[in-house]
Amino acid sequence: MYKNYMRTALLAVALTMVSAASLNAQSITPTAPPAAASKAQVIPDPDPCSKITGTVDGADQSSNTSSYNYGGYYSQPPADPKPQNPISATCGQGRLNIIVGTTPSDQAGFTQSHRHFGHFIMDKIPLTVVLNVDESVEIDFNSLVKQKVLGFNGSDFMLAKQGPGETPAIQISGPQLRVREIKGPDGTVVGKQTRKIYVINLIVQSMVYKPVIPFQLDLRYAYDATPDGKPNWKTLTTPDFVVTRPNIGDNGEELLEGNLDEQGTRISFMTVAALALGTFLLLLIPGTAVVKYINRVRPRKVIPANRAAWNVFEGQYKDAKANGGYKRKHIRAIVHALRRYLGTLPQYPQLEALTVMEIVARFSEEEKTEMVASVITMCEGDLFDSETNDDQTTATTLTAEQIKSLFEDLQVLVPRPWDSK
Repeated sequence: MYKNYMRTALLAVALTMVSAASLNAQSITPTAPPAAASKAQVIPDPDPCSKITGTVDGADQSSNTSSYNYGGYYSQPPADPKPQNPISATCGQGRLNIIVGTTPSDQAGFTQSHRHFGHFIMDKIPLTVVLNVDESVEIDFNSLVKQKVLGFNGSDFMLAKQGPGETPAIQISGPQLRVREIKGPDGTVVGKQTRKIYVINLIVQSMVYKPVIPFQLDLRYAYDATPDGKPNWKTLTTPDFVVTRPNIGDNGEELLEGNLDEQGTRISFMTVAALALGTFLLLLIPGTAVVKYINRVRPRKVIPANRAAWNVFEGQYKDAKANGGYKRKHIRAIVHALRRYLGTLPQYPQLEALTVMEIVARFSEEEKTEMVASVITMCEGDLFDSETNDDQTTATTLTAEQIKSLFEDLQVLVPRPWDSK
C-alpha cells in the first residue's frame, strides 16, 4: 500500500514539472505584431459626455446596454430618473458643465407648462439648456438648428410646431465669454480661465404616454483634433430631465394610479338651456294647432263670453258662405250674440234688453258706446225694414261693404280668442 502511495505522488510531481515547462516555453515564444488597423483609432474619452461611444462621424458609434446571462443576452433597462428641476452634470474632465430646466418665463405664454410634472400629451413644454464650456471646446448646433434632431438615436420628444407670431421652438444665444481669475494658496493671481456660455431655449412636445419621459438633447462637441487636423467630434448628451409624470400631484417620486373609472360626459348649463329653447320652438306651432283643434272638437264646459260670441259669428259666416249670401237670420243671430256678450261686461249692465236710444243715453261716457250703437242700429234697421217676416229665405239688405265693416267692428268690440280661426 505504501509503494502504491509513493508511486502516485511521484507521478503527480512529474506531471506538474512538465506543465510548468510547457508554460515557460509559451511565455518566451515571440508573438506576431497586431495587424494594422484599417483606420485611425480614437483614444476613448476618460470622462465621456454621452453613453453613445465612438466618434459621431465614425462607424464605431454605438450605444450598447445589453448584458450576458447564462440564458443568453438580455436587455437591461436603466432605472427611471427622479424629478429634479434644474438638473446639472459635468463631463469632459471639467471642460463642460450642463444645466437643464424649465424655462422661467417666455414671451408667448405657456404658463401652464412651467412645471416639471403633470404634463399631458402634446403640451408645449418650454425648456432651457445652459452649456458652460471651456474656451477650447467647440459646439456644433447643425443637428439641432438645421436638421431639427433632438436625439441621435431617436427621442420621445419633438420640436413644437409654432405658428406665425409665436415664439420660435429653437432659440440659441451665445457664446458669452466669462473670465475667472485663478488664485494660488497665498491669494495671488496665478492665471485666468475663460469659459463660454451658450443658452438654448426649446419648446418641445411629446406624444408618448409613459409614467416617466426623460428629455435628452444630443449635440456634437470637440476640444482636440484628429491626426489629420479635423475636429475630433464627440457626442454630448444632456442629463435626463423628467418633464412628464402625469399622475404626480404632490411633488413626490412615486407615480399614483389616479381615477380610472369611467367618467360621464359633462354638459354645460347653456347647452341644456339651448336644447330646451329649441324643443319649445319646435313644438310651439304643432302644439298650438293641436290645442285649437281640441278646443273646437271638444269645447270646454264653461265657455268664455267672447268665445261664445265668436262661435256664433264664425258659424253665421260659414253658413252664409255655403248658402249663397247673408240672410236676415244671420244678421239676427249676430246682433243677438253681440248684445249678450256686451251684457256680460261690467260697463254695460243689462244692455241686452235696452234700445239703441237707451244705450246711448245710459252709457254715453263709455268710449265704445257710439260704435256699439252704430252696429246695433245697422243690424236692427235691416231686420225691421224688411217687408216679409221670413228670416230663413229673405236676404239682407246690407251690402258687401257693410258686412265687411260689420265684422271689423265686431273684432274691436268683442276680443277674438287666440284659438279661433
